[in-house]
Amino acid sequence: MAEPIKSSQVISDDHVDDHVDDEIRNCFMSEPPKSFFMFASAGSGKTRSLINTLEFLSAEKSEYLAEHGKKIAIITYTNAACDEISRRLQYKPIFHVSTIHSFLWDLIKNFQVDIRRWVEESIQGEISEIQSKQSGRSATHSRDEKIQKKKERLEKIKNIKRFSYNPNGDNVGIDSLSHEEVIKIGAEFISTEETMKKILVNKYPVLLIDESQDTKKELIDALLIVYKEKKDQWAIGMFGDTMQKIYQDGKDRLEEAIPSDWVRPVKVMNHRSSKRVVTLANSIRKLSDDKMQRSRSDAAEGFVRLFLRFLYKGIIIKHNKTEPTYTKTSLFLCEKRRFFMARTEKGVVTTI
Repeated sequence: MAEPIKSSQVISDDHVDDHVDDEIRNCFMSEPPKSFFMFASAGSGKTRSLINTLEFLSAEKSEYLAEHGKKIAIITYTNAACDEISRRLQYKPIFHVSTIHSFLWDLIKNFQVDIRRWVEESIQGEISEIQSKQSGRSATHSRDEKIQKKKERLEKIKNIKRFSYNPNGDNVGIDSLSHEEVIKIGAEFISTEETMKKILVNKYPVLLIDESQDTKKELIDALLIVYKEKKDQWAIGMFGDTMQKIYQDGKDRLEEAIPSDWVRPVKVMNHRSSKRVVTLANSIRKLSDDKMQRSRSDAAEGFVRLFLRFLYKGIIIKHNKTEPTYTKTSLFLCEKRRFFMARTEKGVVTTI
């Protein structure tokens, strides 16, 4: 029979990562403030730490921010996340919570002359690229169609008085910018235009990025350029876990790109998952880095089910042995069987 869990163990689990919030607070108490990357994997309480940080900044900086017309910017990935964070912050006006696209459009929307110039140069560049890449009879027809459409857009741009953009829409109008264009324009303006850098730093002296591993790489690169030039006036905080990257347009090897003078607090607890899930995740993760999680002492033992479905000519993996076959198969594994990885290119089964 399992030994009963002591209440002191559970209390300890609740406070193992308290030092992380303390480290972040210390970043903002420094003069000048320090930037940071907070590593927080699944179930670690990342959002709770983000909210704690913002509540601390509200208590310490709200009066100064309000008097000087400044705000703390929080960038997150979805509208749902924006709504949740805003609600938990009680919609305080010193916080500007937005998605990546909304944030960038808010910065660039008044620079219409610069936007027009960028779009015209971008279309001209696309035309030149199409002309240089395609050849052959069938390719020529397709190329000519693409070039003609882009030339038509160039002609229509001459009559546009103001470009528009809806972060939550399809943006199909003649005067509309695409989602991709807003990202590229915003990132380029931030990284190359001194006026834009000053606006960003003066308007948002603190910028916090949730799910930073999935933030567009163009924006991350641009922000790091600004940080290098303005770090005595500006603080960035990134929250995330590089192993939880979902989208391919996020910054590759983000942790390696983070400047060496940033603080890097690490959360180790997983308050959500069962012990077996945490153990399995750690076993998989150790192949890539040393960021291991710890399950709660009161967590359930739990179970893991792994479904594999694949086609490999001549090999079917079944109950820890190989048999010749030519059919598609499914493999079901649960907690009562050993987990294993299949190196199918050699027909080898390796248990783990």
